[in-house]
Amino acid sequence: MKHIKYVLTFLITYVTLIQCANILAILPMVQKSHYVMFKKLLEELVRRGHVVDVLGGIPSAAEKNITGLNFIDFPQLIHPDVPPFRIKDLRKFTVDYAVKFMFHHHGIPTCKDSFELDVMKKLRDSKKKYDLLLIEIFICDCYYGFAHTFKVPVVSLISSSDLPWGGHRIGNPDNPSYIPVYFQGFRPDKSLYDRFWNSVSYAQTKIGHWWYMKEQDRLSRNFFGQDMPNLNDIVSNTSIILLNSHFTLNMARPAVPNFIEVGGLHITTTLKPLDKKIAAFIGKNKFIYFSLGSLANSETFEPEILKSFMDTFAELDHKVLWKANGTEIEKIVNIPSNVLVQSWMPQMEILCHPNILFFITHSGLLGTEEAIHCGVPMLCLPLFADQYQNCRNMLDRGVAKTLEIETITKEKFSNVVGELIINPSYAQNAKKLSRLFKDRPMSPMETAMYWINYVIEHNGAPHLKSPSNNLNWYQYHLLDVIGIFTLILLSTLLFLYLCMKLLINKIKCTLGKKKKE
Repeated sequence: MKHIKYVLTFLITYVTLIQCANILAILPMVQKSHYVMFKKLLEELVRRGHVVDVLGGIPSAAEKNITGLNFIDFPQLIHPDVPPFRIKDLRKFTVDYAVKFMFHHHGIPTCKDSFELDVMKKLRDSKKKYDLLLIEIFICDCYYGFAHTFKVPVVSLISSSDLPWGGHRIGNPDNPSYIPVYFQGFRPDKSLYDRFWNSVSYAQTKIGHWWYMKEQDRLSRNFFGQDMPNLNDIVSNTSIILLNSHFTLNMARPAVPNFIEVGGLHITTTLKPLDKKIAAFIGKNKFIYFSLGSLANSETFEPEILKSFMDTFAELDHKVLWKANGTEIEKIVNIPSNVLVQSWMPQMEILCHPNILFFITHSGLLGTEEAIHCGVPMLCLPLFADQYQNCRNMLDRGVAKTLEIETITKEKFSNVVGELIINPSYAQNAKKLSRLFKDRPMSPMETAMYWINYVIEHNGAPHLKSPSNNLNWYQYHLLDVIGIFTLILLSTLLFLYLCMKLLINKIKCTLGKKKKE
């Protein structure tokens, strides 16, 4: 009886401790492709009894009415100096320019402009007690100052696979000799060429992030106070990182205990029936689904590329669903009768439909994970950032074909579409990969909930942190040790050289005396 009493007391204490946590979530990157993942997490936290205040995000009217989920009004900041771009412009981004585009054109202006908002100052000066800070890792590390202000542990979120400045902050290995860099489609374990350029990209991203972090540190100090620790120190004190990746889709790589993959967190398994218009259009026909996600607009394809797409689709006996602005596309090219173009499509319901043939995609990670969850092969048209790596991963697993936008012709596109339709291996490989992706001891959501509660319960869980976090970069890479070894080796060689020189001179001297005698 006494044991039962102790157990009940512990459970009541545990439930009270965990379920009553006040959480501050900072999601400054107002992009649907990012928020889709975080939205599911926030709703589940509230469902489990937490109270979450959210700065940022793109809440729907229904979300705003969820008890315990409180959205702090945060306007979408517009930066007029950023020029509008077309799909072909995205494809021209070098690694250097991509880092500059993200930090210089977006990250730093967002930090600077938001710190001038009254809502930010009110939050900074708030006396509210928080137990945890949830924050996105992307281009605005300046907000980590709130961890110092509220004296709370940090759980960081990444909506994609690991960023070059993501896992590194908690000491997670990111050796470029075999771990691909986010912005490239290289597989460094495959060839010397890939390994060389992967290493160059690795250096570019590290140096670029370091450079722009100096300005974010300055902005943070001006806002949070000059007594704030160095921003890098706050960032490296992150308790855990939850990232939207999984080794079955990306690659097996070493991970410290607080580097936790929850790939597929956003995927819902409760599917609704297709709406009547789409269902009637498909009928009993096989169909192809085409979507470039929420960032790129299909109507910004070059006219000749759009014509190649439509001419190919017109020759098929199958239907095509295309998520795009049909009104704008019709101004450029005629839409065949077997193609339905509309600005919104129920993606999961379409991808998991039994009649789908394959998915034409820009290789965004959310859509790629959804396709693999449903066991659907892909035709990849990567445009930017991690999309090249996502595409490469799918090619290596035999579930996709790819084309480069710059070289698309009607003939090339028709050949790839035909290959994906008639060759059953792509669908077979996709279904096999789907089984691997879903075979886990806990669901992505259960995994995320477990570790978030773990951090709250154990006051930041400092025991999870790698000791490599305490090392300087030259110590981490053993440059000081290599320097000592080099010094010892050179000293030894110099000593041997001097001994040999002395010995030779002595021998010469002895031989010279004997010769004189």
